Amino acid sequence: MLTALKTKPLLAALCLLAAAPTFAAGEHDHHHGGGEQGQYSFGSPAQATNTARTIRITANDTPRFVAQDPLVIKKGETIQFVITNAGEHRHEFAVGDRASQRAHALMMKKDPDMKHDADPAVVSIAAGETKTLVWTFDKTPASPIELACHVGDHYAEGMRLGVTLK
Repeated sequence: MLTALKTKPLLAALCLLAAAPTFAAGEHDHHHGGGEQGQYSFGSPAQATNTARTIRITANDTPRFVAQDPLVIKKGETIQFVITNAGEHRHEFAVGDRASQRAHALMMKKDPDMKHDADPAVVSIAAGETKTLVWTFDKTPASPIELACHVGDHYAEGMRLGVTLK
């Protein structure tokens, strides 16, 4: 019994230490896919000239995303997302698998003013603004793809869309 009591805090401390580098980046250059900078487990950043099609998405203050097209994407397809913030509050649009989105949500709770300038998988969108994010879905993710906003409690409140990857 005494050994188990000593072991649990030790294991918890080791888990926190292992996760510490993930939560340390205030400028948000962790890159959602893990691995080396620019390497993502759920796809790759792309150029607008390579797009197969455009998907228009509206962010609103309910908070929700509304997609004008079905979110069914073929593996290898390059999509240009055009995101318009029709609300009065700042939103973000992040492409990632469910695991990376959950990690991102935890980081945003710790640093709500986190900047995303160095991460091509995320755009911050001011009220009334429209931005573009281009992504190639060329990898098989470990968990389902989600499009999400992590400003405030938006992710927890349901501001995310699932993507069917075929």
